[in-house]
Amino acid sequence: PIPTTPVKTNQIPRHIPPPSAGAHPTLLFFAAGILPFGTIFIELYFAMTSLWLGYFYYLFGFVFMIGVLTVLVTVEMSVLCTYVQLRAEDYLWWWQSFYRGGAVAVYIAVYALGFLLSSLSTLAGAIPVLIYLSYMTILIVGVYLGLGTVGFAASYTFCKAIFASLKAD
Repeated sequence: PIPTTPVKTNQIPRHIPPPSAGAHPTLLFFAAGILPFGTIFIELYFAMTSLWLGYFYYLFGFVFMIGVLTVLVTVEMSVLCTYVQLRAEDYLWWWQSFYRGGAVAVYIAVYALGFLLSSLSTLAGAIPVLIYLSYMTILIVGVYLGLGTVGFAASYTFCKAIFASLKAD
């Protein structure tokens, strides 16, 4: 079914004023990714050492809990950044909320490169490095698409709820 919108929109688009320093889209993108990354970076180290260095990993319940916490923090950051964007009179929140939801993938990519340079410095040849970068790229794209979808769904639900509460005559 086609979702219904709670308010009518105008056919003529409004002028979007230039964003202030606190509502700049680039700042909101990087700010939206730092907190979800902060929830997973320690666990990411243990998961990557078990995957790439052959260490035994046995805390799967803890990984599930961290995953749920990461999704919740992504939801909160996406809603907060969408609110800041709407307060700056920028109504083009759809794709921005998707980008901000997946912003944690940028931090994971930087972390993966740091892990390659620090922990996997004994890799000999180009093929093992290429395999590592290929698998990490697949993981990063999956995280970006997954958490981007979560961020968009949260922002959509938030916008639908706040616009449904408006009383328009």
